Amino acid sequence: MEVEIVEQIQNTSITRQRNFFAGIMALAVISNFLLVVKISSTTERTIMVPGITKDLIVEGAIVSQSYLEETALLFASALLDLTTDTIGFKKNIILKHASTRSEQNLKSLQSYFAGKEEEHKKFGLSTFFAPKQIQVDAKNLQVVIEGMLTSTFGKRGFEQNTVKYLLSFDYIGGHLKLKEFMQLKPKDKEPGKDEAKSQEAGV
Repeated sequence: MEVEIVEQIQNTSITRQRNFFAGIMALAVISNFLLVVKISSTTERTIMVPGITKDLIVEGAIVSQSYLEETALLFASALLDLTTDTIGFKKNIILKHASTRSEQNLKSLQSYFAGKEEEHKKFGLSTFFAPKQIQVDAKNLQVVIEGMLTSTFGKRGFEQNTVKYLLSFDYIGGHLKLKEFMQLKPKDKEPGKDEAKSQEAGV
């Protein structure tokens, strides 16, 4: 009789342990399912944040020269440091952070990358830009960057050229959006030159 009671107690204990572990497993499965649903429904966002090496000040719609300088350096790297493997990714990043106020300027950026994709694939080209001098026009949200562009043609050699680019921005929703990017030729007049601040890039 006592043996039967002991066996019943043991069976009850085993059943409770089994139900407990079954409940834990069920909770784990449900938790994993909810995690998968959340991850699959999450929208990935890439935000371009300039390297903060100076005070970056924003007052209303007016941004500091240092903020423009750091942002222009960041965009210049994405626009000019290109290889056949990275150009598609950088194109998507730039277009996500381009101003949509001007359809013409947006198409110009798209055309720029279309041309670069064709050029880089055709010649096995990779490019690297080393900024040397920056002129900032905070009033008009414009930056002129001058530096050395190194172009490597696969294993066939490389060339270096001193180049100058204009980057114009729109200030939208608390962020600087790229409005215009163009190379300046020696005969081109630099916008806002009289008001610009000229200094070494320090990079």
